[in-house]
Amino acid sequence: MIIGITGGKGGTGKTVLAVNLAVAIAREGKSVAYLDCDADCPSSHIIGGFKLEKTQPVKSFIPVIDSKKCKKCGKCVESCKFNALYQLKGKCPVLLESMCIGCTACLNTCPHKALSESYKIIGWTYFTKKYGVDFYSGKLKPSEPLTEKIVEAVKQRGLKKYYDIVLVDTAAGAHCQVVSALIGCEKALAVTEPTLFGEHDLKVISELLQKLGIPFEVVLNRSTITDKKIKSVLEIPYDKNMVECYVDSTPIVEQFPNHTISKKITNFARRLIR
Repeated sequence: MIIGITGGKGGTGKTVLAVNLAVAIAREGKSVAYLDCDADCPSSHIIGGFKLEKTQPVKSFIPVIDSKKCKKCGKCVESCKFNALYQLKGKCPVLLESMCIGCTACLNTCPHKALSESYKIIGWTYFTKKYGVDFYSGKLKPSEPLTEKIVEAVKQRGLKKYYDIVLVDTAAGAHCQVVSALIGCEKALAVTEPTLFGEHDLKVISELLQKLGIPFEVVLNRSTITDKKIKSVLEIPYDKNMVECYVDSTPIVEQFPNHTISKKITNFARRLIR
């Protein structure tokens, strides 16, 4: 089963829950993969206390223009919907590499075969194993706009082998990177908090999940910080030990397995894998 861990609002503790849930599932004897698909700001390695290892580059297509073959017709420029190519009158087109999304439209449009394939590194994916969990992560290279390609690379790497459970930790929000991470998930957990912002952004992510046709349940983190009630399948209270584990980069289910929160997460993990 592939489960998305998502949430409309940042800072709700989505990744903390996801890491602890992955460790709890592994402690139940199930094979589990954790895919950190927040390529702009990956943090699972910090929360879980593991190193980013076994690095693989993620590449994206860029065109190379042969000035000897180019007839300056401008068809490649016309085909580029992202304005990554521009052309001065009577000159060969010029590539703005940072704008190129690697769609290959220019390559397929050129009638004179004046364009050839090259590639640039836009980020990296990583793999490590800890607490019995296979952790996959990705990071976008600064200044690059193609976050979705990193997400796709993380998912492709993490789904190459069979696991009983795959947890896909998305970025916060309801934008393209989140959609890319959620595609293929069989169900989702929407993590929120009992605040006005949390309630508002839960509505946003709920609408997105409904449009994607992904059944979901709500997890309420820091449930005791206000009196606001939000219907959920799991409530995690605010707790000093949880904060200490966050600072120590250790999952609470690992450091304090008999803690009330650990038991809640473990029981929820058992429910998921039944």
